[in-house]
Amino acid sequence: MKFIHMADVHLGVQPDKGKPWSEDREKEIKDTFVKVVEDAEEKQIDLLLIAGDLFHMPPSEGMLRDVDYILSKLTKTKTIMIAGNHDYMKPDSPMANYQFSSKTICLSADKISNVFMKDLNTCVTGFSYNSKENEDDILNHIRPAKQGAFNILLAHGGDAKHLPFNKKNLRESNFDYIALGHIHKPEVIKENAVIMSGSLEPIDYTDTGARGYIYGEVINGIVKTEFVPVAKRCYMNLLINIKPDHTPQMIVDLVDRQIQNLGPQHIYRILVKGQNHNRDVFDFTRIINQYNIFEVITEVAEEYDLNKLYQENQNNLIGKFIGQLSDNYYGDEICKKAIHYGLDVLLKTGEQ
Repeated sequence: MKFIHMADVHLGVQPDKGKPWSEDREKEIKDTFVKVVEDAEEKQIDLLLIAGDLFHMPPSEGMLRDVDYILSKLTKTKTIMIAGNHDYMKPDSPMANYQFSSKTICLSADKISNVFMKDLNTCVTGFSYNSKENEDDILNHIRPAKQGAFNILLAHGGDAKHLPFNKKNLRESNFDYIALGHIHKPEVIKENAVIMSGSLEPIDYTDTGARGYIYGEVINGIVKTEFVPVAKRCYMNLLINIKPDHTPQMIVDLVDRQIQNLGPQHIYRILVKGQNHNRDVFDFTRIINQYNIFEVITEVAEEYDLNKLYQENQNNLIGKFIGQLSDNYYGDEICKKAIHYGLDVLLKTGEQ
């Protein structure tokens, strides 16, 4: 049996609302979902598992029809999905009453249920959310439903407000494979057995790193999985350390080169750190206009005026500290750093 496990697609979301790339990202997220369905058809997989939050909000009937049409292009694949905390399913919601024309089953929200596929000798157990939160300790106690079959648990959770679970319990579970969603960062809790697939695309600046889906094959009861990256863009934190010989233009050019090397399609948070010896002003306007810059954070310290500080603090600890080390301040870079680090501590704590 071949399967794909994905989660947290968040169709309908507009990440970074108000940013120039926000509307493009909404379309890209849908395009990536379509790409995974195309991969499933090309690989002729048997089972597509969607572990919650396919939608960013409880979907309308129109949104469901659109997804149903996309999934109907799968000629061999059966799709089993659950609703997560974003697209939770109330009894009167469109999702609870929608009849899929594709080979798709959404597990109910009122109780734990399972689907047994005789042709695959595979049983999928799970349930959908019926509200935004679910603090019940269910996943630590749920058991396989079909003896002698290949048993899969499909679940959405992993924090205090959303189906908290104990990783040790899941690793020791009798399920043959546990397909998890909710946490957007991919994580292998137990190799080839318990996996958080992560989101298909990053939707928040904290979602750094690769994003994609899990492809798996089951041969004679043995599961082999691999992570398949598919995200069109990544969020990246770009750290720039200012050195004494850097000029403002050199810093801007350095950022430009780094972005070109890493990929101009990505979304960046630029963090500028170090000692601003010359009290320079850094203008990143060109970079911001040219690339996808979420924000620029500047954490630079100006050089201390040692003569002034010494005159003001001759009779206290700060003055004594400066007097001990200042002879080598301009000739020894290590000494200069030691004075700056020391003054940072003394001045911030008010120690005199």
